[in-house]
Amino acid sequence: MNASVVEEIELDLLLEAIYRCMGDDFRGFDRAVLMAKLGKFMRGHDIATVSALQNIILHDGGKRELLLRNLVLRPTALFDDPARLLSLRQQVRPWLRSHALPRIWLAECASIEEVYTLAILLEEEHLYDRTQIYVTVANECLLQEIRSTGFAADKLAAYEKNYRGSGGQHSLGDYLTLEDGRFLLKEPLLRNITWSQFSLVTDTSFNEFELIICCETLSDFGIGLRWRALRLFTDSLTAFGMLALVPVKGETSELETVPFSLTYKPLVAEHGIYRRNG
Repeated sequence: MNASVVEEIELDLLLEAIYRCMGDDFRGFDRAVLMAKLGKFMRGHDIATVSALQNIILHDGGKRELLLRNLVLRPTALFDDPARLLSLRQQVRPWLRSHALPRIWLAECASIEEVYTLAILLEEEHLYDRTQIYVTVANECLLQEIRSTGFAADKLAAYEKNYRGSGGQHSLGDYLTLEDGRFLLKEPLLRNITWSQFSLVTDTSFNEFELIICCETLSDFGIGLRWRALRLFTDSLTAFGMLALVPVKGETSELETVPFSLTYKPLVAEHGIYRRNG
C-alpha cells in the first residue's frame, strides 16, 4: 500500500475521531486544505504521522482544543481588504436603508475583527441602531473565545490605515476602548449583536436576512459542502437579498455557474458581492 493511500486512510480516521470526540465535522472539507493545516500543526508539535496525531487528540484534551483552533480560527485584520469593504459599503447602503429593521448574518465568523468591522461600518452608515446582527460559529467554545477577546493595541496603526482605505469617516479610536493592552468595541456597538452556535455543515435555515456575509470559510470546504452552504444561504435570503463572500483568487465563483447563476446577479463580482433574484 503506497504512502498516499495510507495517508488518506489516516485522515479519514482522524476526522472521524474529531467528529466523535468534539462534534466538529470536517469530513466534507477540502482534503488539500486540511492536510496543509494539519501538516503545519504536526511540524509545530513534532508529530510524525496523522495516526500519531489521532492518538494524541483522543487522549489529550488540551491538544484537541489547540488543533481545533488551528483548523478553524484565522488571523484577520480589522477592515481587511479595504477595497472589498469600500464596495460593500457602497452596495449595502441603499439596500439596508430601504428596510425598517434589516437583519444581517455573519456566518462562520473566524475572528473578532470581522465583527468589529461590520459593526463600525454600519454605525458610520447610520444603520447600526436599527439593524440586528447574527454572528454564528460552529463550535460553542470557539464562539465564546471570539466573543470575549479583542485585538492587541499594537495593531491599531495598521488597522487605522485599512479603515481609511475602506471609506472610514472618523477615527477607529471613536469606536474602541482600551483595556489591559487590548482594544474592545465600545458597549453601544455590541447591543445589537446576537451570538449563536450554528454549523453550515449540518444545520438548516434559522431566519431570513437582507444581507449574509461569509468571509473565507467556503474556501476550506469541499465542493459538496460549498454547494450545501450556498443553498442554505439562498434559503435564508429575502427576495433581492445580498450575499457577500470573499472570492478565491483565480477561481470563478459557484454563484456565476449553473444552477446558482440563475438565482444570483453579480453586483461586484471581483469583491464577491451578489444579489439574489426576486
